[in-house]
Amino acid sequence: MEKVLSSHVGMKINEWYYHIQRFNVPDAEAYKEEIKSLLDDMEENQDLLLYFSLMEFRHKLMLDYLNPLENGKERANFRELAMKIKRDQEKLTGLLDYYFNFFYGMYEFENYEYLNAITFYKRAEKKLSLVSDDIERAEFNYKMAEIYYHMKQNHMSMHHIAQAIECYREKETYTVRQIQCSFVIGLNYIDMGCPEKAKPHFEHALEKATESDTKRLVGSALYNLALSYFHNNEIAAAIKYLNDSINAFKERGYEHFNRILDPLSMLVRSYFQSHENDLGIYALNQGIELAEKLNDDVMFKVFTFYKALYVKEDYDKVSSDTEYLTERGMYAILEELSKDAARRYKTVGDKDKASNFYEKVLYFQQLIKRSDCLYEI
Repeated sequence: MEKVLSSHVGMKINEWYYHIQRFNVPDAEAYKEEIKSLLDDMEENQDLLLYFSLMEFRHKLMLDYLNPLENGKERANFRELAMKIKRDQEKLTGLLDYYFNFFYGMYEFENYEYLNAITFYKRAEKKLSLVSDDIERAEFNYKMAEIYYHMKQNHMSMHHIAQAIECYREKETYTVRQIQCSFVIGLNYIDMGCPEKAKPHFEHALEKATESDTKRLVGSALYNLALSYFHNNEIAAAIKYLNDSINAFKERGYEHFNRILDPLSMLVRSYFQSHENDLGIYALNQGIELAEKLNDDVMFKVFTFYKALYVKEDYDKVSSDTEYLTERGMYAILEELSKDAARRYKTVGDKDKASNFYEKVLYFQQLIKRSDCLYEI
């Protein structure tokens, strides 16, 4: 039987990646299966096999974003593939080296390992000159904007997102990325103290997500809208949108999805700030139970922090949860938790503890600024 040309398989993998970038699951799955059927009959080409492994990894990242993996076995298989890719790293050169570092950075990001993620992205950036495709460059800029936002490097985030969204707007088929770019722009505006400028971006994102029936993004758009109201001190409106967000995730089958923990944690904050303590405790218990079920140790500690702060009044537990999250490098989360703790202790008249947490706010803000110096270049 005549061998299949590796160049033909390479073109197929490029087409597969095109559909992955567009979150087009049916076509991406079809290309994946077609390519797998060609590999056994392909002329020997180790680079192509590595390229296939990298794209299979990226394919799983796409699926995990759209349909979060629910059971430990599938997540373990995902980690196993990630480790296999990492073991092959020394064999990678040129564009394959770019893809490895870029995709592995995405994986680290999803595991809250932000410094690791940006280290891999920075390595990928060194190979970016090898990337000629505009959409691939937009993908890189989007992921850099995303990670810089989470590290509260807002101006850097806005610099990258402006480049990304300009490219996506020229391509009608990249609706998901356009929506996600609107999220990043709005979230940066909130961090920069302009929640009123964030609202139009979130409203536009919600409209597009609803039109395209992108299930997970409807819940995310509602959550982000809630954030804009919360940071504008419109707590009642924030609570409405947070509940809408949680319901949207549940109605679309995302009740076992880690991102549902974000609106739940904000709902806890909102209820306790508006002195609706019974509802706050109910949301808190839901959050603890779900975070434990999903093995999300970061969000589990966030919820136990709030329980110790608002319900148990357990200062030692508040302090130990703070230490744990500090060790994990969750400085942006800790800045917000410390603000809440400072306000709480001020309200109950404990000036020493309030002062301690106001100092922690400044401390974590300083660590956030310094974090830009911690990753490898």
